[in-house]
Amino acid sequence: MRTCLILFAFLMGSLALQAQDRIYKKDGKIIAAKVTEVGVDEVKYLLEEDPTGPVYAIEKIQLIKIVFANGRVESYHQQLKDPSLYADQKKSALKLNFLSPLFGHTLLTYEKSQAPGRSIEMSLSLIGLGKNISFDDYYYDPVTGLSMEYRRGAVGAAVGFGYKFIKTPDFLNRNIRYAHILQGSYFKPVAYLGTYSENIIVQKNNSVEKDRRTLVYGTLMMEFGKQWVVADRVVLDMFFGVGYGFDNVNDNGSYNSYADEYAAYHYTNIKLGKAPALALNTGFRIGILLGQEKSSLSSSSSR
Repeated sequence: MRTCLILFAFLMGSLALQAQDRIYKKDGKIIAAKVTEVGVDEVKYLLEEDPTGPVYAIEKIQLIKIVFANGRVESYHQQLKDPSLYADQKKSALKLNFLSPLFGHTLLTYEKSQAPGRSIEMSLSLIGLGKNISFDDYYYDPVTGLSMEYRRGAVGAAVGFGYKFIKTPDFLNRNIRYAHILQGSYFKPVAYLGTYSENIIVQKNNSVEKDRRTLVYGTLMMEFGKQWVVADRVVLDMFFGVGYGFDNVNDNGSYNSYADEYAAYHYTNIKLGKAPALALNTGFRIGILLGQEKSSLSSSSSR
């Protein structure tokens, strides 16, 4: 009889333990508790060891999940990736590499969100639409008989395609307001392909003459950056990249240009060394969000 009572007490104790809720935190801690309220932004609970004590509260952003006594599980670790949280936001942007015209081209980038934390970017560089870069060298013009200033005079285009992985948008405050879906730190695998013609100086017949050539280049890079969205209108994007560069330059030292076998400025990147070689780039993009918010469409249709 005594043995039965002990077993019965043990069984009831086990059931009591199983009847408690379990709160799993992101820092690895598990809280044995009795959840009293699940609010919009926080969870209130009583501690298992003090069921008549004070009520505690914890923000949902700190939680992975709650396992209730009845076996139901409520998860929170994917909460910030819920697309419905960003349904009323503009999800595409058109950006200009702000300083690119000073370096001989105009680089435009279009970004389109695919999901929270993911977007695609397509870019177009209009080579020659910008400052015509001047060299320190001069060449002899046989027509005028004068030494003429040498400018690169490049004309061409380059395209790029990248897939951006963005850090999950930041949680802003206890009213469940979230950063913009396009905002955050990111890394982006990207490929560039371009072609352009340019002026060069070449040694011919013991004289320095002006000539022209066509270059083709490609780059595989990893770009790292951070993007901000200001007032749900303006986009600011700072980045730098590193990767491999390839081109068809083969001049044997005969050309005087911004692109030779061992160093090249290819507008969307610079090449350091003989191809395939280390390639670098950096920039500051500024742009605007495109499209119309869902809420705006709804209000328009209701009029």
